[in-house]
Amino acid sequence: MKNYFLSKLFNINYRIATHEGNANRRLASQATEILFQLAPNNKLVPDPYKIEFSKLITLLNDTLAESEGRVSVRVKGIQNRTAAKYIKLLIDIREYLED
Repeated sequence: MKNYFLSKLFNINYRIATHEGNANRRLASQATEILFQLAPNNKLVPDPYKIEFSKLITLLNDTLAESEGRVSVRVKGIQNRTAAKYIKLLIDIREYLED
């Protein structure tokens, strides 16, 4: 299960890193992947990251609900610097789990 989670997290992080646009657009581009592949396995998120990960999931759920199922161009209610912090969170989780 951990290897599956890590591989999905790697793919998501890679696509965020290579997607065009600012941090918010890059994070939004992977919103559905994060919600449907990472969120169900949130038990694998290390304790130091659980609170921030839960906040990210809530933001993405709210964004998806407001966009009525369409892929949103931006994560609603956050600025680029906050999106960058969430991107870093995903990278940090992967690094922590690989050690």
